[in-house]
Amino acid sequence: MSAANQPPTTSANPYLEFQAGVTATLRSWSALSTAVQHEWGGSESASKAEDLRSNIFTFFDGSSSNPKMPQEELEDNLLAYMEEEFGVVLEDNSEREIAGLICRMYQQCGRGDVTLVREVMEKVMKGQDQLNQHGLKSVIQSGDADMDESSSDEEEGDDDEMATEEQSNIPAVNTAPQNNPASLEEYVSANLFGGPPKPKKDLPPPRQLGEAEPEKPQPELDDDGFAPVMRKGKGRR
Repeated sequence: MSAANQPPTTSANPYLEFQAGVTATLRSWSALSTAVQHEWGGSESASKAEDLRSNIFTFFDGSSSNPKMPQEELEDNLLAYMEEEFGVVLEDNSEREIAGLICRMYQQCGRGDVTLVREVMEKVMKGQDQLNQHGLKSVIQSGDADMDESSSDEEEGDDDEMATEEQSNIPAVNTAPQNNPASLEEYVSANLFGGPPKPKKDLPPPRQLGEAEPEKPQPELDDDGFAPVMRKGKGRR
């Protein structure tokens, strides 16, 4: 690992270490990073990823050794969030890997053991370092981990293939911040996938993990049971 991309020094705050571990884990989740890069969740894709991280911090808040959301429920909600917010149907069980890793880091950090967090951060930043050295913007693996770039190009455009790709040892998309963070606080507060966030529109608060999707308003019907049709005014000829 080059000196330009190394994890910040260890903090005396185990919960801050956990937050850094979650940040590294989400950055290395190829399904999420690819969805953000291609804006499968619309122009607010990067903000949706930030909301996901904030939601995880809400349920894994360090106030107790037991999180407010068990692993199985976290798996289900990660699966639902990716489908409802990004239109990504996960078929590689990566949500289980992500949820399991988050829960293990939380339990260990609760005991003051940050070994796993450090391993995750070093692996992710090492992978980012490799991407920077080779000047690659995307490393999308499908099936065989040794598949080269030329073979993946042949399957370009197959969104279902991207959605079911296996978890890679390095970030799937080179969109994470590249500057070497001076502290864990800086690492955790930085945007998940680099660059300044886009200005947010006036939107309702983000849906929380586990919260049901709001119902769409139903059109009003006239006496005959038909919905009224709004007619546009005629323009000048």
